[in-house]
Amino acid sequence: MAPSRILVAAALLAAFAVPTTAVAAQAAAKSHRPTTRGAKPAKAPSPVSAAAVVGLRYWGVVPCKGEVTVLAKRPLPAGVDAVSDAWVTFDSPRGPNNLAAPASSYTNCTIGFARWRWRTSVSIRKDWDMFCTTMIHELGHLLGRTHDSTPGSVMAPVFTDHSSVPSTCRATRPGRSTRSIRSRR
Repeated sequence: MAPSRILVAAALLAAFAVPTTAVAAQAAAKSHRPTTRGAKPAKAPSPVSAAAVVGLRYWGVVPCKGEVTVLAKRPLPAGVDAVSDAWVTFDSPRGPNNLAAPASSYTNCTIGFARWRWRTSVSIRKDWDMFCTTMIHELGHLLGRTHDSTPGSVMAPVFTDHSSVPSTCRATRPGRSTRSIRSRR
């Protein structure tokens, strides 16, 4: 999968302009579709892009001056724990990946997602809650946040259950049924 680049203006606009529910997202997508006959409908965003938008909305800040490369389905890099499912890399004045440096100084920011955990877009959608939470967690690192052992924190070093899944991840699950429910009178 080719890297996807999150740009400052586009990411910030998308993070705060995208509806928070699947129903609202579908309505927004329909309103942006071309009305010309024969035109192809707008393509739904990839689950990786969708998770990035959720993560940016969660934090309300764009890390690394908007220059973040997100790589999915990657082999684990040397030195990363074999059970890691995601990681960040960045340069800072204090050295590579040094969270003690001010987050505003981070450059060459990358988020990697392990191929062993999420091999396909389908596997990402099936494990959406954990993928979305992991995206939020990794964006947190690019904002200078360190691991936090507080129960339910998205910055927990290991997710052992779904207690730390933000409600925004659950509300924006890709492929969720968006049929409207009509009441009968």
